Amino acid sequence: MNDILVSMIDLPESAYLGKRVSKKLFFDNGALTTADKKLFQDDVESIVWQYGLKPNNIQVKPYTDEQREYLEVAILDIVLRSPKSYKRLAEVIHRTIPYPLLLVFSLNQVASTQDLQVEDDLESRFISNGSKISLSVAPKRFSLAEKGAIVAEEFFTTEWMDMESLTDIERLFLENLNIKDLPHTDFFDLYDALIDRFIAFDCASFSGEFRLNGKHDPEMLREQLAMCHELKGKISDMRKKLSSETQFNNKLEINMKIKQMETQLKAISIGL
Repeated sequence: MNDILVSMIDLPESAYLGKRVSKKLFFDNGALTTADKKLFQDDVESIVWQYGLKPNNIQVKPYTDEQREYLEVAILDIVLRSPKSYKRLAEVIHRTIPYPLLLVFSLNQVASTQDLQVEDDLESRFISNGSKISLSVAPKRFSLAEKGAIVAEEFFTTEWMDMESLTDIERLFLENLNIKDLPHTDFFDLYDALIDRFIAFDCASFSGEFRLNGKHDPEMLREQLAMCHELKGKISDMRKKLSSETQFNNKLEINMKIKQMETQLKAISIGL
């Protein structure tokens, strides 16, 4: 796991495990599609259960109610051969392991440049120096359909961050993940605080400012954030359409639609 990250979030040495997790665990216990299995085989170099935050090493109480059970928080280090499908892999891992997880993705230092030739020009952002990471969390609850089963409610996975060249917002986000500064009443409060920081980081990607603001209604904030992502996706699609359009009038119309959506996105982003 990246040393800078371990230092920034101040993981206790007493919580270190370093236990390798076999891919077979996911093949045997996860509801993997054929495509998911291929992702694990082709893209995953290794998975290590790096740290386990438990009551005996950080003095945080377990939490159980009718909806969920948070007895500990596991921190997994996932080394990838390719950055192409890390968000899908995050979903599969969260769904397979029933504990609340903090996933730390990194890229194999010897990954070839050919592996990095993927969408959004990722190749230009990876130099295979092992400093690029992505983090992921997912709140979980008991399944309503299957007794004893655990389901992930939603997923929060960051874009790739360069630990050797962090932006101000990225640094502030990571500093706010420091375990010692999170609530220690119980593991639900601790993990929920982690999720709040992931949401604030996601909001900052639109607003340009990282802020943990308790004044916002959580549900409304999530709705606004979902709207921002939807608009961002539509704008991206429209720009692709614009690049292939040859008719001047059609180009003008598409440009106007893009400007309208950008104005709408900016208005929503101000409130995040």
